[in-house]
Amino acid sequence: MFEVKEYEDKYKIYELSDTESNSYIKVCPERGGIIIGFGINDTEMLYLDKDTFYDLKSSVRGGIPILFPLCGQLPEGTYELDGLEYSMKNHGLARINNWQVVDKSSEDNASITIKFQSDDNTKKSYPFDFEFILKYSLKGGKLNISHEFKNKSDSIMPMSIGYHPYFNAKDKTNVYYDTNATKLLDSNDMKVKPYSRENIDISESVESKVLLDHVGNSFSFNLKDLNRKFTFTYDDYFKYIVVWSVSGKDFICVEPWSAQNSSLYTKKDLININPNENLKMNLSIEVEV
Repeated sequence: MFEVKEYEDKYKIYELSDTESNSYIKVCPERGGIIIGFGINDTEMLYLDKDTFYDLKSSVRGGIPILFPLCGQLPEGTYELDGLEYSMKNHGLARINNWQVVDKSSEDNASITIKFQSDDNTKKSYPFDFEFILKYSLKGGKLNISHEFKNKSDSIMPMSIGYHPYFNAKDKTNVYYDTNATKLLDSNDMKVKPYSRENIDISESVESKVLLDHVGNSFSFNLKDLNRKFTFTYDDYFKYIVVWSVSGKDFICVEPWSAQNSSLYTKKDLININPNENLKMNLSIEVEV
């Protein structure tokens, strides 16, 4: 019923499958621990630009990149911490580093556990000793992501966490967002606006739109192209939903973030982990056929 298999596609890929629900996910630890495929009933849900995936010098455009310890970008690419200045690339370190496989299982579900940990290179951008352990589990067409952050430093470790899923979509105007949000931040003009179906159209937008006040621990949206409903379920740490795309590209990104853009710079919404303590949280994505 459950299987974890390995194959090569320039990098080693781990494919987790559930035969009963006819679903799978594909994970590439070498490319930032990214999920590059999520399918059910022979339909691939995720967009992936293979050229960016194969090119180690490029940020992968597609799949489900992991955003840690920064969501978004920094002004001039820098931030200050304890009187010192550090630089960091957009969306942080996790998505541009190699992750280590810790465990695999096909017993009660199909799962893989991977780890990203600090080294001399990460400390140039983020001066902490840490371990970030992720477990991807698949069962019944539902992807669960369990997180454990370990601060192995002697000082408080500030961070944010988010995901950047690219869903296949040609029609970006006919998307139903099941939200109780009343306002959004339009990053195209940096204005906070009352939420409405009309002002979340991102088909021609350059920058993202951020739902600021969605209440609850789940968020759903329907894509006409795939005839599927997607539901995120998450812990309280995930406060914002970011919607983004690129004109002329067949994808829409619907992204759960714990903090808004530039949190390491603004110091807003940061999750602070005490020295030598751990933090656990969960997020899932379920597909309703």
